[in-house]
Amino acid sequence: MKTKIFLTVLLALTLSAVCASAAPVTTRPFARLESAITSGISVSGNHLFLGDSVGKLYALNASTGATVWTVSGATSSTVTGLPAVQGDTVVFAHADGSLTCVKVSDGSTLWTYTLPTNQTGGLNDGAAIGGGMVYAAYNNGKLCAFDLKNGRIAWTYESEQGLRTAPVYANGLVLLGEYNGLFSMLDAKTGKRVNGGGAGGAINSPVVNGKNVYYSAWDGSVHSVQIKDVIPLWDANVREPITTAPVIADGVIVVATAMGKVVALNEADGALLWQYETRSGEVPAAPVISGGRVLVGTGDGRALVIDAKSGRLHREFNAGSVIRTNGGKFYFKEAENLYSME
Repeated sequence: MKTKIFLTVLLALTLSAVCASAAPVTTRPFARLESAITSGISVSGNHLFLGDSVGKLYALNASTGATVWTVSGATSSTVTGLPAVQGDTVVFAHADGSLTCVKVSDGSTLWTYTLPTNQTGGLNDGAAIGGGMVYAAYNNGKLCAFDLKNGRIAWTYESEQGLRTAPVYANGLVLLGEYNGLFSMLDAKTGKRVNGGGAGGAINSPVVNGKNVYYSAWDGSVHSVQIKDVIPLWDANVREPITTAPVIADGVIVVATAMGKVVALNEADGALLWQYETRSGEVPAAPVISGGRVLVGTGDGRALVIDAKSGRLHREFNAGSVIRTNGGKFYFKEAENLYSME
């Protein structure tokens, strides 16, 4: 369950404008950071948020790429995972376990957290926000809840093994995929484990869609659970280790594997819809579904556009490390440079 966001980062939002024409795509420099891009990228309003290798967060204009503001984090440690945004607040995580909370509007720092000197542990993925708290899963096995207003620790949950992926907040619960194969549902106010499930391998970050939660695991399994009353709905298995969290749109669930396979399942019952071999080794970041298309960034730097219903390849092009799509553009990075394609 390696977090590869620092290598290839996340894809999201809309592919419709990218896929609408077979004409050659246009690539142009979009922004240049001061250091190498290491985080995922979040979109909020007309802002993009992303972090670098020396602990800085950047807010960019999503239309022009102009820098709106930059802020140095709690430490100079690499920014990892996806910045978490809620209202006028954005929280970003550092690999050394630190957290930084700033205002979306101007980048001013609200609070920071650093690990006590007598504690070890880091963050492989980003934090989550919900219920007035910030939740961060540490590789020493602790999940900590911080007060969103002041950064004070409200409670701590301890797993039997280190935690590798970000938690998710939904309906008063913190949903957590654990390295020991447990899927845990924690009370967001107390941190008490109130229910859950499991798999035969390490579990990736869960995804909530409507009333249900979906999680995938390194044993090749995908699970659907109704959150209320914790009712298992279906299980499926793609017979290869799954390295990405599920992505869901229009009744289709897509996961990718350590062997380079992209697999689509029916959201209603987990039935196999199609599978596509990228022939590139592990798919390093979760695919995106939008506009009836699936966009996949491969391990060898290609971008594949696949029909979400049939699994047929529409187009393929070299794109470096694909990050995210937004408003008909999509972005990829090379060291400290961010490029856009449209």
